[in-house]
Amino acid sequence: MMDKADIVRHYFDRQQLLTPAALDKLSAAGRLPETDSGLFVIDKSDLEQDNIRILKCLQSRPKEVDTDMFLKFYTSKYNKMRDIFTARFNKNFISLNKVDASRSEIAVFGIVKDVKDKTIELEDMTSSVSVVFETPLEKVERDDAIAVEGVSGGKVIYGKKIMFADVPLRQPATGTGKACFISDLRLSEAPRKEAEKFFSWFQNQDIRNLFICGDTGDLAALEAIVRRYCSGKNIFVAPGEADDKEYPRLPLKTPSVTALSDPAIVEINGIKILVIHNFEIGMLRKRYLGRSKSILPDDYLVLEDVPDIVHCGHTGKPFVQNYKAITIVNSGSILEEFKPVVIDFATREVRQAAL
Repeated sequence: MMDKADIVRHYFDRQQLLTPAALDKLSAAGRLPETDSGLFVIDKSDLEQDNIRILKCLQSRPKEVDTDMFLKFYTSKYNKMRDIFTARFNKNFISLNKVDASRSEIAVFGIVKDVKDKTIELEDMTSSVSVVFETPLEKVERDDAIAVEGVSGGKVIYGKKIMFADVPLRQPATGTGKACFISDLRLSEAPRKEAEKFFSWFQNQDIRNLFICGDTGDLAALEAIVRRYCSGKNIFVAPGEADDKEYPRLPLKTPSVTALSDPAIVEINGIKILVIHNFEIGMLRKRYLGRSKSILPDDYLVLEDVPDIVHCGHTGKPFVQNYKAITIVNSGSILEEFKPVVIDFATREVRQAAL
C-alpha cells in the first residue's frame, strides 16, 4: 500500500483534491493513474476505467462487386442464421433435398424465397420446397430465415409451426457505470443553443458514456460542442439516413469521438449495446437488422450477439420499451420531442432526464 500522505501531496501539486473513497482506492491500488486535469475534486468513480469493446462496426464497403462476392454474401447469411437456429432449438433439422413422401414429422430450416397467402417457398443450400399452411401467413416476409415444423409430403411440406430465431428468455445482465443515450440532434436544422443546453447538463453528470444515434447533421458543430463540454467522457456517434443513404452505414469522420457504423454493437463493462438508427422490434425476433443496400464480404446484418440495450432514433418520438430483458430506448429529437435517456448498468434502472 502507498502512503496516503504522499498520494495527497501528488494530487495537491496537480491542484486536485481527493475524496476519502478515492484516497482509499489509490492507497490500495499502489499506483497513481492519470486523471482528468479538469477535475478539481477526484472521487472513486473518477478512477474507474471503463472496459470498452467494439463488437460490431462496419469499416468499409467493397468498391467493386463480382459474382463470387454475391454468392459469398448470401451464403454467409444462410450459414450464420443456421448456426443461430441450431443453437436456439433442440431440433433435428433435415435439409430440403431429403424431404420425402413418408408423411413423417420433420423440422427444416431455410430462407424464404417467396410468400403467397398460405404458401411459403423455402430454400436452403440443397433445394427448395413449398410449405403449405391451413391459414394465411402473417409476419413472414421474403428473405426471412425461419424454421418450420410440419409433415413431409414429397414435393411439399404441410406446415404446422413457423419459428423465428428470436432472442432467448434470460435474466437482465448487469455491469458497472452509466450511459446516456440521445438521437437525432440534427445540428444543421436545430438551434445550437438547444444542443448546448443538453451538453452543458451532461458535463455535470456522473455519467462517463454518451451515445449519439443518427442524423447528427453539422459535424463541425458537434466537434466544437464535444471539445467544449465532454472532456474525460466516452462519446460514441453513429450515423443515420440524413448522414448516409446507403445501409448499413459507415462511421462518420469525427476525430473527437468514437465513430460507429449503423448498426454497431459496443460492450461496456459487460453490457452489450446495439446502436441502430431505424429499429423495429421484429429485428430482435428475426435476429436480422433490416435490408442491406450493399453487397459485402459477408452479411453484416445478422444479429449474432444478443444485446442488453438497443439504442435507436429516427422516429423523433421518445420511448422506453422492454423485450425479453432487452431495454430499448429512443430519446426523440431536438426538433420534435427530446428526452435523453440514462441507464445505470448496475441496476438497469432507466431514467428519462428532464433538462
